[in-house]
Amino acid sequence: MTTFKTIVCALIVMTCITAKTIGEDRRPDIVFIIVDDLNDWVGCLSGHPDARSPNIDQLASTGMLFTQAYCNSPQCRPSRTSLNHGIYPFRTGTYFNARSPQETKISTPSMQKFFADKGFQVSIGGKVFHGGTPKIEGVAIQNRLADPKPPKGKDNFGGLKPPNDGYPLDATDEQMGDYKLSQWAIRQWNKVTDQPVFMSVGFYRPHRPLQVPKPWFDQFPLESIKRPAEPKGMDDWDDLPEFAQRLARTHAHKPLHMGLSDHEFIVANKQWDMTIQAYQASIAFVDHQIGRLLNALKVNPRGRETYIVLVSDHGWHLGEKKHWCKGAIWEQTTHIPFIVHGPGITQGSRCTQPVSLIDIYPSLLELAGYDIPAWVDGKSIKIQLTNPNAARPPVISSYGEGNTSIRTEHWRYIRYEDGSEELYDHRIDPNEWKNQAANHRHARIRKQLAKLIPTDQQAGLKAQDWFEKFQD
Repeated sequence: MTTFKTIVCALIVMTCITAKTIGEDRRPDIVFIIVDDLNDWVGCLSGHPDARSPNIDQLASTGMLFTQAYCNSPQCRPSRTSLNHGIYPFRTGTYFNARSPQETKISTPSMQKFFADKGFQVSIGGKVFHGGTPKIEGVAIQNRLADPKPPKGKDNFGGLKPPNDGYPLDATDEQMGDYKLSQWAIRQWNKVTDQPVFMSVGFYRPHRPLQVPKPWFDQFPLESIKRPAEPKGMDDWDDLPEFAQRLARTHAHKPLHMGLSDHEFIVANKQWDMTIQAYQASIAFVDHQIGRLLNALKVNPRGRETYIVLVSDHGWHLGEKKHWCKGAIWEQTTHIPFIVHGPGITQGSRCTQPVSLIDIYPSLLELAGYDIPAWVDGKSIKIQLTNPNAARPPVISSYGEGNTSIRTEHWRYIRYEDGSEELYDHRIDPNEWKNQAANHRHARIRKQLAKLIPTDQQAGLKAQDWFEKFQD
């Protein structure tokens, strides 16, 4: 009898809360999911023919997929700082994971702080910020949870080592940090409250080390691995500026491996296929953990409408343009998944207009019904959710002071700090194999795109600073 009364009382409380939510406070719940180092190797973006991401694909099929979404900087700290605070890297000088004394300290609130101040129940789990989650009064925080490690002597991971650190762990999913993060996020979601909820959930894989349980590796047999396409009968670097080649060889911030770049080392040691296998396994693993959370989000215990936004912090190379990991401003380093699911969005819709991570902050504010502060950079994507063809401005990506990419729907223009340039027409060259910067027929578009490069770039570290530190 006591148990029955308890259940009845709980149902009454939930009914009252739901009635209050519907009647007085129509602000939606928002779940923001960010994945680390995930490029376009997901099924919905067709980045690789063997991609296995059924849960991310399912989210795209029930919401809107932005097919041309990009990061604002191809490293974790500048990307996440820009995203969470809504300010371009070139306005703060936050260009690299390493800090520069010239950076401008950000005084404006993160979007998590903004929503907390507006009375949302805010929670932050996993890797949402880089270098630790800042404490915000009243906010539930779960820092990144540890993973099992390979046996002694088998762990090949190191931040300055080549990315050939894949290893099939003798572990279960339940032992992995991303599984535990999904469990934590589900518990946060299921809390009944009269406040609207804003959750930020940061999944770690496929970030290095590329180590996940062995069954995920088994889905991608080595003999079936497909490498990225390479141009036939030509060297992809023949028309690249010298500066771009140096940037690709060293990532601007990494030493060479006894004179070899990451790509040269991996090719020389016959580890290309093994590394692709480990990356694919890591994507499939994290997609499954994301799916567990998405399944829980299908029922809102507070009776509110729900918006779900899923992105990655930047892309990742796996040998394209003879480059690995991040640290460049080409397509593969900057292209990311960007999916929005929520009320009023046509299921399975797509937007081909350029969007970027700088647009997350203003978009979430507008979806929640708030005016966008003047200091927020970026442009809300709310109008595209009902009109996918509505035009948007080009995307700006920065990698060190003076290294800038401008991405429109059809073109990518790059100018480096030494003044050298690249220009690609994605309608005929989606792999960015033919640099058109010197083609006089495209002089007009090149000049137009060059004018979009910010002239007020904040001082900070330059790629040249790293070249001088790590001599070829």
